[in-house]
Amino acid sequence: MRQYLKNEVFKISKWIEFYLSALITIAVIGGGVWMIKDLIAILSGNPESDAIYQFVLNVFNLVICVEFIKMLCKHTASTLVEVLMFAIARQMIAQHTSPMENLLCIFSIAVLFIIRKYFLDRLEDIDKTVFLPNQKIAKVNELVHVNIPEEYKGESIGEAVLKGIDLENEEVTCGHCYYFPGGALRVSKVVAGQVKEVEVIRSRNVNIMPNL
Repeated sequence: MRQYLKNEVFKISKWIEFYLSALITIAVIGGGVWMIKDLIAILSGNPESDAIYQFVLNVFNLVICVEFIKMLCKHTASTLVEVLMFAIARQMIAQHTSPMENLLCIFSIAVLFIIRKYFLDRLEDIDKTVFLPNQKIAKVNELVHVNIPEEYKGESIGEAVLKGIDLENEEVTCGHCYYFPGGALRVSKVVAGQVKEVEVIRSRNVNIMPNL
């Protein structure tokens, strides 16, 4: 019972995150449209440096909001680092900081960049997307940019993963994988011996592949 409640609360929290992300997205779109008006006002008049300065700060705010939306949606360390990098850069521009404070900000951004480039990318070099087993392979290739072999053309990913893992007399279970160049199909949910969800895994190191 306790585990069930934990799972339900977790599901609710995911929906709350999605709701907040949608609200922030609407706000960013509205802010972007409103900034067109500010840009026209700057171009049509004789803008002072303060007006341009404020315009740049508003752009930074929108960029930070976009990165924050990505962080809510993807839950990866890389997106968190990107939010911190933009926030530090904005702070350095928005505040009249001393040369020493500017140097500390630059050093902080450099450290975050090194962490993202040489540590996080190695741990987060794959994309994962969950599909229902009846999703057609051609559509999956188009959406996720993978290239599931042509021998399965016209079939669903559920059929492909069952053929690919070649169970023989075994029963399918979560974790069974079928590997193809640049990615894999992984059974992520099984109910009563039936595949209910298939996870499509793609390496970020592989270029976007053509559709079947």
